[in-house]
This record gives sequence, structure tokens and C-alpha cells, in this order.
Amino acid sequence: MRATAVLLLSLFLTGILNAQERTPATRLYAAIGLGFVNLEERGLGLDVPLGFHLILVRYRLVAAVQALDLALLQKQDQVGARFVRAFTSYGEPACFDTQTGYLVSSFRCGGDTKALFSLGADLSFTPVETSFFGGKPGKLAVGVGYRGLKPRTVYGTLGLLFNEANGAGGGIRVALGRRYVYLGAHWAFLPKRLLGRR
Repeated sequence: MRATAVLLLSLFLTGILNAQERTPATRLYAAIGLGFVNLEERGLGLDVPLGFHLILVRYRLVAAVQALDLALLQKQDQVGARFVRAFTSYGEPACFDTQTGYLVSSFRCGGDTKALFSLGADLSFTPVETSFFGGKPGKLAVGVGYRGLKPRTVYGTLGLLFNEANGAGGGIRVALGRRYVYLGAHWAFLPKRLLGRR
């Protein structure tokens, strides 16, 4: 049900493409991010959210949809696993075979990578029209969002948004929720430019 709502919102935002030429105060961007995610009980990993950002300048709102949120996590050591990581008396990392008690090659303790898919949406407000960060004009954005899968949670966001003269933009973003933390950078592009249209 929630996944359907996010998908419908994505389709709605895509439909705004033609309207944005007539209303420059509202802009739709294709967005990609790259950052770190920490999911309780699943671990730390690399996160790549893909989606759309809708900027409503008149209302100082930023609506974001992460239609695909790909997290690459290292699988955690299991309780009772045969091979475990430990440190020697000299403080060096080592891999031990719990059945034999012998030191074994470290590749046996290497975790596999697990891909985790999710989706989400958030709405942010820019309380100050323009602020300067490092001598560059930008906007501070605070908001709230919902992550639809693994884990399902409401989260708060804090971010810095920067616009470029060519119509692109970017920024950094922090999202904090129950069993979910994200810190990363994101970039936004006008979809018509990505498709080669002016």
C-alpha cells in the first residue's frame, strides 16, 4: 500500500515536467545520492538513493521521493559461526576457526555484501531564504519523511541545498529515524537536460 503511494507520487512528479517551463517557481529535478547508511540489526554500508526532488520556491518546500534506495551492506557475523574475527595478544586482527581453534586465512572471516532495496519520501521546509555556507549561497532545509521498507520508519531530515547556474543543484543531507541513520551528498539535474532537450 505504501509502496503504491510512493510510486503514484513519483508518477505525479514526472507529470510536472511539461508544466515546469510555464512556472519557473516550481522545478522538478532527477536526483541521485551517495552516502553512508546505518541500519540497526543490519549494519553499516553504502547507500545510493535515486528519485526526484520537487522544489516549490513560493512555499519554500522541497518534496523528495526516493523511488529506489539501494543500500550495500556487509553481512554481520552470526552467533555460532564457524569462523570469527578476533584480535591477537599483539592487537592484530585475526580469523579463528571455532571448531579447531586454529588461526586461518582472513578471507574466511570476510563478510558477504548484501543488497537491500527500499523507497521513501520526505518533505522539507527552508526556513531561511538564502544563507551563505563557505562563501556559497545555499538553503538550510529541515523536514520529515517516511522510509517504506527495511526498516519502515518515520525520520527527520536536515540538509544544505545549493543551486548552480546551469540549473543543476546539490547538497548534503542527514536523515535520522528509528533504526535508521543516513549521511550523504546528493545531486539534482533537470530531467530535460539529462534527456538532451533544452
